Amino acid sequence: MRHIIYYASALVLVLGLAGCDKSDNPGFGDDMQQVDGIVLGLGELTETSAGRELSAQAMTRATVGGVSYAVNTIEDPTFTHGTNLTTARGSWKLDLHLFNNDIASSVKYADGSFDGGEYDGGVGGWIPNPYRQLLFPNYFHPDAEAWLYPVSKEASVVMDQSAKADFLAQDLLYRPKSKLTIEKKITVQLQHQRAMINFRFEDIVRSDIDEGSVRVRLGSDVYTPYNVRTAGVLECMLILPETVSTSAGMTVEYSTKGNPLQQPIQYVQKVTLNNDAALGRNNCYCFTLSGKEMKISPVIIVNWVTGEPVSGEYVAVTAYPTFKGPKNTDYYFYYDNKLTADGTLAGTPKLQKINFNNDGECTIKPDGRLITHIFKTATPSEADWSTYELAPADRITLGGYTAKMYIDLTTIIADIDAR
Repeated sequence: MRHIIYYASALVLVLGLAGCDKSDNPGFGDDMQQVDGIVLGLGELTETSAGRELSAQAMTRATVGGVSYAVNTIEDPTFTHGTNLTTARGSWKLDLHLFNNDIASSVKYADGSFDGGEYDGGVGGWIPNPYRQLLFPNYFHPDAEAWLYPVSKEASVVMDQSAKADFLAQDLLYRPKSKLTIEKKITVQLQHQRAMINFRFEDIVRSDIDEGSVRVRLGSDVYTPYNVRTAGVLECMLILPETVSTSAGMTVEYSTKGNPLQQPIQYVQKVTLNNDAALGRNNCYCFTLSGKEMKISPVIIVNWVTGEPVSGEYVAVTAYPTFKGPKNTDYYFYYDNKLTADGTLAGTPKLQKINFNNDGECTIKPDGRLITHIFKTATPSEADWSTYELAPADRITLGGYTAKMYIDLTTIIADIDAR
């Protein structure tokens, strides 16, 4: 009798170990879930399921003061939602780390984690490479952390992002460690690990700009941004490390096109973002370089995934220099390029009118790089050319990395008025 009981107990034990999982696959206990693959999302609305993550697809254009930016539109290469995510990033690698119900743990659950996973069209998601079966206990509610990247999630941000493929390759996607529901096919929502800036040029004739000269300088690093479109408003995007700040000095720099009679002018605009704190992951900073006089163009921080504005700061940025002088008065600049009204070498010298407004300010696109004369009249006499010529030490050089965008002429004009 003892032998019968022993064999009966053994049979029950074997059946328990060889039980089926939720998909009726034999060989696993009923408390284990076999995972077929990982479906990734970036802000889309997945089909509803108990405990599944939901995230509304980004539909909001970042708009400030009536200005619409390209972020989170089809012009944005990083806007890879739905099937576009696998089209644009299907060759990228996925690291998925699961943790046994302990967000503070650094020890991965090996049977449910992998690095360097690849997309499988048959499965419709990412799977381990080389392939192995993923298992996780059904009764646990694990924490998960994930990265999607083209080569290495540790790769540095490249300086030249002018090519679309190079720009997109900087946009590493990331899921911070948080709770995840285990299902046969897991859906994981991602966000952007890095930060982006999206800026436009307004009230500036695009054909006047040497587009290849547009740069963003951050400390000693000089970046070449991605040009959003080849026609229409000139707009640029640049992806930056989320840990950097603008405390080392950020400037947007570009030059105008020169010609035989006019030297190109280099413009340098200082920009401060996030109060010089770290830019932060998944943030996009939108601003406009505007030539409008006294027009403040704000910087707004946008949630890069949803397109929704988040609390940020507002700073004035202008693309053309602003001059300070006597209120409600007119003066006339002449430059070292010696422009003439008819464009000929022997023509009448071309003067540029400066109209100081009620605040004593005037923002203009200069006709040259070096101001050699400031006149009180549009028709100076022959003697005036000597009288109102600026001394070499007083001549005003525009553009260049160290040049100011706000130039106070009060003292110089007071000296001119006294002549």
